[in-house]
Amino acid sequence: MAIRKNTNPRAMDLQPEMQQILMRNGMQAHIVSDGTGYRLVVQGHDSPLLTYAITERQMLALTDWGTNTANKKAYNVFTSIVGKDFYLPKNFVHARNANGRVAMGLHGYRIGIGEYGRVGRLGMPPPFLGWTPRHQWGFHLRRVGGQLFYPGAPVVPERWDRRMKPGEMQSGGYGFYYKGGQPVQTAQQPMQQTDVLQNLQTVITPLVSRPRSTEPARPYKELITSSVYFSNEKWQECLASHGLIVDEQARTLTVQSEKVPADMVYDLTEAEVAALTSNSLKDQPIEKRLEVLNEVIKGDFADRVSIEALNSEQRIGIGLHPEVEQELVQRQQQEQEILAPLEYETQKEGNYEQTTFIGQEYGATIDGRDLQYIKENKGWYREGAHGREVEVGEITVHPSQTEGTYKMTAVIDGQVISHEISQKDYDKFLAVDDYHRMKLFSKIFSEVDMKTHPEAQRGLGVKIFAALTAGAVVASGVAHGLRHHHHGPEFYGGHYGGPPRPYFKPGVDTPRDVAIRNFEAEMNREINDMRMGR
Repeated sequence: MAIRKNTNPRAMDLQPEMQQILMRNGMQAHIVSDGTGYRLVVQGHDSPLLTYAITERQMLALTDWGTNTANKKAYNVFTSIVGKDFYLPKNFVHARNANGRVAMGLHGYRIGIGEYGRVGRLGMPPPFLGWTPRHQWGFHLRRVGGQLFYPGAPVVPERWDRRMKPGEMQSGGYGFYYKGGQPVQTAQQPMQQTDVLQNLQTVITPLVSRPRSTEPARPYKELITSSVYFSNEKWQECLASHGLIVDEQARTLTVQSEKVPADMVYDLTEAEVAALTSNSLKDQPIEKRLEVLNEVIKGDFADRVSIEALNSEQRIGIGLHPEVEQELVQRQQQEQEILAPLEYETQKEGNYEQTTFIGQEYGATIDGRDLQYIKENKGWYREGAHGREVEVGEITVHPSQTEGTYKMTAVIDGQVISHEISQKDYDKFLAVDDYHRMKLFSKIFSEVDMKTHPEAQRGLGVKIFAALTAGAVVASGVAHGLRHHHHGPEFYGGHYGGPPRPYFKPGVDTPRDVAIRNFEAEMNREINDMRMGR
């Protein structure tokens, strides 16, 4: 529960303490961003999933936490947003103490021994309450369907004389309850018995299209050679093969036109379902069935379904009205913008899991370009005294197709090169760290070699020369002191070193400012070292 500062980043969601308070009151809530703004998504224990558009100011208040003022403000902003749809707890204190101690009265009132005629244990003194956990598991009243439920004495929803002891809260003054009421279970709309809080993260549910067949369509004249052999099964087979799917149970018509990338789904009435699924060609002739089909889809499609189209082996290719087609394109673009980040995250997680599995089960992979981060003075060069520098990409070891043999494969200057290795080298590659893996690779591959950069070698020579020169100067001074007797000089100095430490004020300077100052101080230190010959 740290107090929030601009140097202490936070996740764009309700804080864990706030979520725990809401969960104890039968509510779950999250903040999401849809690219155009922020939305508060809530779902109570007796409510559907609800979404509220919130401002940036409200988002900052809801995600703040750590002080009494910030905590109470976050709760009050939340209740002001959802207050029109839910019955709210009495106040923040009642909501915070939900599932707390029984003696506080929030979940009912304790009837003590000797009160209202209650008799204690025979021959034993009254029990000592002692220490109890903050959130107890028993003696909790809860409203279910508008009625109070409790385990019985010594807890009651209300004392008989309506008396409240000092420090007690109003019984039942907690919890969020949906004003719309619980849905009524009917035969037409059966209630789905699922956990309403299980899939709260599913804010946008993408539409699932039926798979389109790639086989040629079945012509009507081949399936039904005569009206005597007509049946609804063959008629539905003909329609489905051409891209017209009638679902008798769901009372829907799905049109899969070759000119439209999306499936168009229409609700059908009982009369339309009876006409399209009739087993008698005499009661419902083909002309009347096609007329019903075209009447259903005429609001979106400019073309009509004809008997000639059903007699061909091609799927239907009817086009939409221009305004409908434009609206469909815009909707697909909006869905793509919203769902693309979610699909990318899912794909990235899947690729990571797959890579991890492959690395553990079928070998290991490293990137040769990471050598500059592991050893700054090392690089990849061709064999020889003056070999040019090359780029090494992925280095992989894996079992080969022949059982008991292994290979090491590397990408050198864009070219994939493989060498067979022994099982000992394979096991060693899996066991050691990345730097020693690269040294093993340099030993096996004769195409490249790990060498020290030339500029780093020159720097080493300068340092050796400076050390020898300093030793010679010291030696000459000692010899001079032996020949000439004089008092030794006194030296006064201080020790300076270590990385630069630029000044910054916490809570005022942003992390970006601190990073810029660190970078500039490091650059200045390197320039000064070069000037002083270090």
